[in-house]
Amino acid sequence: MAESSMNFLPVFVSAVAAFGATLSAGIIARKMQKNMGIVCAFAAGFFIALPLFDLFPDILTLLPQVQIAFYLPLCTAIVGFFFLFGIYHTTQSTHSKNHEVKHKTARPKVGLFSTIEFCAHGFLEGLAIGISFGINFALGVLVAFAVISHDFCDGMSTLTLMLNSGNSLKSSLSMLVVDAFAPVFGAVASFLFVYGSAFVVYALAFLIGSFLYIGIGSLLPDAYRMTGRNMATGFFVLGFGTILVTSRILAG
Repeated sequence: MAESSMNFLPVFVSAVAAFGATLSAGIIARKMQKNMGIVCAFAAGFFIALPLFDLFPDILTLLPQVQIAFYLPLCTAIVGFFFLFGIYHTTQSTHSKNHEVKHKTARPKVGLFSTIEFCAHGFLEGLAIGISFGINFALGVLVAFAVISHDFCDGMSTLTLMLNSGNSLKSSLSMLVVDAFAPVFGAVASFLFVYGSAFVVYALAFLIGSFLYIGIGSLLPDAYRMTGRNMATGFFVLGFGTILVTSRILAG
């Protein structure tokens, strides 16, 4: 209980920051559209580097304590990857390339289904923030950085898709607020149950798979479509390097 109390403040601050990133990105979506490729490339670097340099090493550290066979977390990571794959591709027809729709359609449910998808993985990311801070502060900070950068992309996508799918401005803003609250609800949920080391191992493994899909299967392809190859590669390397360097500093 004392540890949970100590973790509450950083988790709360991170969740509020994720809320603010989603909301502010949606509000300035039209003005920031040209820079979305850079944001996606940078965020992709975060989401690919995090599993490699922080989540995976933490699993290796915990495995001897919980006496779990290595292949079980590996299978869980695969499940996490294909879970996000399924969510994205179930609503693939509702997605626009480059986080925008070229021609406005009169199908309000299209934008609604996409927003529900954003809310689903936003909730998981908020849960990831809470669990990560429960393991150690440094990991929590890194996961929070990655989630906040991704939520900025999601906020921009939410408002753009809702409006371009024929929804009213009022409905679009309402769904943007719901999307912004999703990581907050996830963070709160992390305090509502008691979890042991075995759960943490499986949770981290699931996050490894889902984070890799977000980076490799969603953000990085979007970045290459939206901006020049050299620009996307440069900001991807910058995001990847930021997590690498920051994780080493915090670990030291």
